[in-house]
Amino acid sequence: MVKYLYFITLFTSGILFSQKKSPNAISIINKVFENTKNNSTRIRFPFYEYTNYNKIIFSAQDSLISDKIDFITDYRLKSFLKTRADSTSYKFKQEIKNKHFFIAEKISKQQYNKAREREDILAVKMAGFKEPIYEFISLSVANINFYKNKINLFGSSYVSPIAKNATKDYTYNVIGETNTNYIIKFKSNRKKSIGLEGELTIHKNSFAITKVKTNIKGKVTVQLIQHYKYLEKQKHWFANEMTIILTKGTSKISTKAFRRLIGFRPKYSASAFHPEDVSYIQITSKNYNFNVAKPPKITLNDYDINVTKKGINRQSPLWDSIENNIKEKRTYLFLDSIVKQHHVEKKIIALRKFLTGQFATKIIDVNLSQVTDFNNYEGIRLGFGGSSNESLSSVFKINGYANYGLKDKKIKYQYGLSFLVRKHSNTWISLNQTDDIYEAAKPKLLFNTSDFALINPRKTNISQFYNYNTSAITISHDFAPYITTKTQFSTGKYHNLFPYRFINRTKNSQNYNLTNVSFAIEWTPFSKYMQTPRGKFLVKNAYPKINAEITKNFNTILDGSFNFTQVNVKVDQEFKTIKSGSTQVLIKGGYTFGEAPFSHLYNHGSNHALSSPWRSRINLSGTDAFETMLFNEFISDKYISIQARQNFEKFRIGKNFKPKLSIVTRFTIGTINNPINHQGVSFKSLKKGFIESGIVLNQLFYGVGVSGFYRYGPHRFSNIEDNIS
Repeated sequence: MVKYLYFITLFTSGILFSQKKSPNAISIINKVFENTKNNSTRIRFPFYEYTNYNKIIFSAQDSLISDKIDFITDYRLKSFLKTRADSTSYKFKQEIKNKHFFIAEKISKQQYNKAREREDILAVKMAGFKEPIYEFISLSVANINFYKNKINLFGSSYVSPIAKNATKDYTYNVIGETNTNYIIKFKSNRKKSIGLEGELTIHKNSFAITKVKTNIKGKVTVQLIQHYKYLEKQKHWFANEMTIILTKGTSKISTKAFRRLIGFRPKYSASAFHPEDVSYIQITSKNYNFNVAKPPKITLNDYDINVTKKGINRQSPLWDSIENNIKEKRTYLFLDSIVKQHHVEKKIIALRKFLTGQFATKIIDVNLSQVTDFNNYEGIRLGFGGSSNESLSSVFKINGYANYGLKDKKIKYQYGLSFLVRKHSNTWISLNQTDDIYEAAKPKLLFNTSDFALINPRKTNISQFYNYNTSAITISHDFAPYITTKTQFSTGKYHNLFPYRFINRTKNSQNYNLTNVSFAIEWTPFSKYMQTPRGKFLVKNAYPKINAEITKNFNTILDGSFNFTQVNVKVDQEFKTIKSGSTQVLIKGGYTFGEAPFSHLYNHGSNHALSSPWRSRINLSGTDAFETMLFNEFISDKYISIQARQNFEKFRIGKNFKPKLSIVTRFTIGTINNPINHQGVSFKSLKKGFIESGIVLNQLFYGVGVSGFYRYGPHRFSNIEDNIS
């Protein structure tokens, strides 16, 4: 009995001693959060700047690679040749001993004030490239701020272990203690999602972070170590060094990092050597020259990232202080020769333009959307168009196109000239002469925000077009990188290519002249942009996206026939919801003051043909069109439209079949004054509103999907099948 009491006494005293010596981990974490205002660089200092050196290496661990020639069994071969030699790992090891796959480095000045932040690239070099891949520069990882409530790592967001109420998401334990620091282990307690785990080193007096080690063990394993340096002058712990290593995780499912540019495939064969199993990406970042003496000059019209011709010079004296080891030097020499030999830089520039619908040649970028098209009026439309590129001149462009419709047997064309006035504000003046056709009752906006497509599916059913022969002068100007404007003066003749006349007390016309001035603005407040020697680049595509345009038509200038004003507004928003899903909301509206011809009213983007038999109604769907609304069924001179789309994450049906489900609802309401003025066309008013909902299944087969929509509400048809598209 005495023996048991002795052990109980020892155990109890041990607990009491432990509690006395090791303070509660959660109380320490709470103290860290309470002192965030004093310890967070972003919060404590209203402005600051520092220099950052960043290096990224793609390589492999040669110590994990066998230098022996293996023998593998392949049952697809004939019986006497089932076993064959495999020297893949041997050759791979010899290569990786001498050089990395890739290396890139940059030196930049990071500037911050309460309003904005800016990065000026002082020097950058990328193995193989005289001029760096600008899209890649924006992918580099600078400091990760653990004092924020959310930490973003390679496109995924995690709750910081020292965020407000972080104790609900993590478990903590004090695992060590020195004279000056506590060492606390943390681990995410969320079982159904991947979270952070690691160690925090906390200063005892200031409760500032002095070191962070964290891991993410998922499809890609991420190891991160961040060191902090105490600055005597500022009395502040500043994050000055960081190392991140990415390796293949244990999951069998393919995954991507760096905005889906880098990924690891699943391992299908256990016996064969897979280089990606030993490959890694290492990012190192060092900060120095921290300065809070004077606020940096950051204005609203500054780009988020600035790259100059001086910055892309690989012979910059700034590199004299950066020493590369032998393996890194060999990587530069090897990739420089390979990229030059295979003209990789030219191919990247060509690919960049192709993604925007252009095919790059020596001095002309061919507009692919002008090569071929189809609509009911022209039938098959063939042609050629494009603009001169920077090889001819960086300060002016010659543009134009010519098309021929096989059905209407007429040529359409445009020719023009553009001049660069000011590079930093992306200011251009353009002159254009156009003779072409356009869909009636669809606003022709200065900012055409639709994505590039070789075929516009709606055009296959459109039957009402008008011809316009106009002269225009357009000024494009960026008040800030995220505030783009266009101002246009246009005048010309318009002719409706369908039976229509505008009739009122003073007019009776099928043809008319329009003279107008338009001003349009595009505002993307949370997107980020980069200024480079090649122009403006989008770094981060963020929501909301807001477009507004006002057009004033004059009947007193250059023989104009109508006097009306039109205002158009579009707001596009997206929210991340339900794990990797998203909710998209699109709001559009238009208002016409005065009397306008049918060509300049609103048809609501209808995309349905009520043809028989029913199977002939199968159509190519649009991105924001009303799929169950008949073409020109409703016409308005004022309207508002609200569309909502819920996108869910992919779900697995079989090994390689992973479709993506979306649920869509669209609503619009509108009115029209004096519909009797528009003769020769029949349409209805939308004052009772129109609504449809549907399901979209994408990525069923090589990116192709299917959708189904149902029309209901006050304008539903009596036959149920007529409401289905």
